[in-house]
Amino acid sequence: MTRLLFLAPFALAACQMDGMSPAGAPRMDQQGTCFLYVVEEGNERYTLVSGVGDGTPTPKAIVKKGLTAGALDAAFARERKTMDINPECLAIVATDRTQARPAPKVDAKPKS
Repeated sequence: MTRLLFLAPFALAACQMDGMSPAGAPRMDQQGTCFLYVVEEGNERYTLVSGVGDGTPTPKAIVKKGLTAGALDAAFARERKTMDINPECLAIVATDRTQARPAPKVDAKPKS
């Protein structure tokens, strides 16, 4: 289904939906699963998120923001090739720009 350095709970929550994966399919929260996915920021800019699952619900991820379509595609191809030869990657979950999800909406109103 879906597949830089900081915790990305908002993005992981958007990309991980319980019950949506076929039984036995790799998940980002499984140890050894390499993930790579794209978030559409708007204004023709994209964010690329990649990492290796460590068994926690929100594994650490590397995030590259503000990429143009060309830069994103090049970075995606480079990361995907790395995953193919990385011995840490026991399984791979990757989605490219054609399957990009919209960025989560941020509430601009301050909480009272």
